[in-house]
Amino acid sequence: MTLITIKSLIAKTTVGHSKMNTPHLSKTPSFSQSSRSRKLTPLVAAAIACFIATGKAGATSSHPAYLNDAYCESLVEQFVDSGMRSLGKYINENFKPEYKGGIRNTINFLNQRAEWLGECDSYLSDTADSRVFHDEQNTKAIFEAMDALAKELQLVREGVEYPDAAGNNNPRPFVKSRFDTLAKLVDQHHTRMLMKKQFK
Repeated sequence: MTLITIKSLIAKTTVGHSKMNTPHLSKTPSFSQSSRSRKLTPLVAAAIACFIATGKAGATSSHPAYLNDAYCESLVEQFVDSGMRSLGKYINENFKPEYKGGIRNTINFLNQRAEWLGECDSYLSDTADSRVFHDEQNTKAIFEAMDALAKELQLVREGVEYPDAAGNNNPRPFVKSRFDTLAKLVDQHHTRMLMKKQFK
């Protein structure tokens, strides 16, 4: 009986030590893992930053080398300022349906500017998360207005007639309406940009 009792006590003591040691042993790795996690956190942050930078670099490299923020800003300013003034002068003062050369030149001007501005819009959208004009809605509307004016002029150039109430061919009101829509949208962009600069 005494032997059995001693063995039982030894067994209980061993189990007791095991139970006491188990939490201690289980905690030790957790502190070690926590320490490793803290050490890894800066590495993860650096990897994310590197990934973002690589993505931006990749987006930039997919566009022509001459594209940059300064170039695009200058292009927009030229179109909004001197470009629209020249276009307005032609539509309001010099437009004559019978002079096909002037119509052709104006169509080429619109198409060329739309192409250049479109390149900048794609570049800015990929690299700066912005648009070539005030915002996405304004940018889309301006491009559509440029296209509509160019197409209207092309119809005139092709000889499509626009009979007025008296039966005369008069495409001027239609062409001017297209231009006025474009001018209004460009003016909205210009006003918003001035306000943005004012509150910087």
